[in-house]
Parts: sequence; structure tokens; C-alpha cells
Amino acid sequence: MKVGEAEREYVVAEALALAEVVPEGETRLAYQEIAWAADQGDVPEDLTGRVGELVALAVETGRARSVHGAAGVRALISVWKETPQGRKAVERAEELNTALTSLRDRTLESVRVTATAPGSYALTIAAGDIEVRLTFDRDEATLRSINVGGGGVGE
Repeated sequence: MKVGEAEREYVVAEALALAEVVPEGETRLAYQEIAWAADQGDVPEDLTGRVGELVALAVETGRARSVHGAAGVRALISVWKETPQGRKAVERAEELNTALTSLRDRTLESVRVTATAPGSYALTIAAGDIEVRLTFDRDEATLRSINVGGGGVGE
């Protein structure tokens, strides 16, 4: 995975910071290797999943913003989008956008958000004879159902 010059310093800093706090062993070595490889501009494919975890941790905990500011967050998110986790999230978002096109040019009748579990929500959008239900949790947004005229596919 290529790491651009603008992103390198942030990936290196986060990888080294995490390497300092994890116990000695394979995990520490992996983050040290990520730091070295990112500094060179090319992280081996077998470490890209760990880069995704590293960036997610830095961004989700707020560490990236507090240490690096908005520019660092943007740079790290740019890197994350190239990791397996980021590519999967982008693909899922594209799938959801495709499903939502079924609502195009229809009159919006209702929008409801419900809490389904701790940290998990459902969004139901009704437009004409179509009802779309999406769920959101910490890990992803998911199309749960599309109902047309009172029947449909999904849960």
C-alpha cells in the first residue's frame, strides 16, 4: 500500500506511539515495521489490515485530532480508505447509495430513527409505495430491507 508524503508523518507517529504501549512481541514489531515502511512510502500488503486498525483507533479515540489536528485526521482517513477496512466501508456506502436511488423522484412521507441496541440504530425512509430500512452501528451501515407496496425483501 502506497503512503503519500503528506500522510507519512502521521502514520509513522501513530504506529510508533502504539508500538510503545503494546507489550513486546509480534504486535510491537508489526507496528514498528509499519512505521518504517510508511516512512519509506510503501507498507507491505500483509500489514494493511493493521494499518486500518491503527488509523481507526487513532481517529475513533480522538487521539488523531488532539495530537495532529484536522490536517492529521484528514491524512489518516485518506490512508484508511486504502486499507481493507476502508475499501469495504466505501464499497458498502456505494451499495447503500445504489439502493437509495429507489427513492429518487418520490415524495418523502416519513423518516424514522430508532435505537435498536447500544450503539446501533435503524433508519426507515418511506416514499410512495417504497420503504427502505437501513441499520447503523459502530462497524457499518447495512441495508436491511426494501419493501415495495407492502411487501419486499429483507427482515
